[in-house]
Amino acid sequence: MSRVAPPRPDASAWLRRGRPEHRWIPAIAVLAVASVTTLGGFLAAGVLSEPAGPPVSIPGVVAIQPLSGWQRAAPGSVDGRPFVRVTRGSGTLAVFAWGPFAGDAEALAVEVRDDLLRELLGQLSVSETLTAVPFDQGPVGRRFTFVGIDRDTGTAVEGEITAAVPADGQGVVFVGIAPEGLLAFIAGDLRTMVTGADFGAGP
Repeated sequence: MSRVAPPRPDASAWLRRGRPEHRWIPAIAVLAVASVTTLGGFLAAGVLSEPAGPPVSIPGVVAIQPLSGWQRAAPGSVDGRPFVRVTRGSGTLAVFAWGPFAGDAEALAVEVRDDLLRELLGQLSVSETLTAVPFDQGPVGRRFTFVGIDRDTGTAVEGEITAAVPADGQGVVFVGIAPEGLLAFIAGDLRTMVTGADFGAGP
């Protein structure tokens, strides 16, 4: 199993802990510290968001188009599942190639929620329903939101997870996450990048 790249200085302990299992969310979580500087960055970038720079892709699986203010971060592989990610301030969007998945997007979302998220977060609260997410091209995905406490650090995070299973049966999971209270400032960008995903793309 490949390990993720060394974490950024502001990265959550989820990035660093040595659990041999359930380590895909730790690979992209960020520390829930909401500084005035970070908040200001969210507000400024939110006004200017538009496509910027080349797509970020997992070759042959999925590509996303970063928006202005979002920076490409180091890719990696966790439990054999490669991911790419982009960041802005303390917010992150990570995209995982989940691998062959026999079920539909709803089943994949439920698996992510029940088998992984509940293991990692205490005081977990998730949306009661799965929202249909129509992509610009490709399948209809399913999305849910969550708020929870990092069991290791006690920091609060919130985010949304979107699951998709394209026609080729390769599951794709999009994870947007931010310190609690700041998700709203990047939610529009997250959803634009997610719904514009190009399945099966990339060099």
